[in-house]
Amino acid sequence: MNLTQDLLLEQHGSTQFMYLLPKEPANLVSSNITSTSFDVAWDVVEDSSGYEVYLDGILEATVDVANYSVTGLTTATTYDVNVVALNSKYGTESAQSETLTVTTA
Repeated sequence: MNLTQDLLLEQHGSTQFMYLLPKEPANLVSSNITSTSFDVAWDVVEDSSGYEVYLDGILEATVDVANYSVTGLTTATTYDVNVVALNSKYGTESAQSETLTVTTA
């Protein structure tokens, strides 16, 4: 176990459970920006089983790789992207990543 990761402790009766919280995704970058789409990528999070990609605060997709192509967008519009790492083994999720702001062409 990576001791720099956060832990969630829960008490159920006399039994205590400890869950591993994944780190939030970092270093979000955009590429291939067009008038209706862009790609976003981030650093892989250790012990993550997948990621939730949020566009303007709304869940856009759940993916199992550290990148996503956002499509169907409006020309010359600014979008905010955040990513959350998931850990299905423990049923936990990270805090949201820092916001990446992208403007379509």
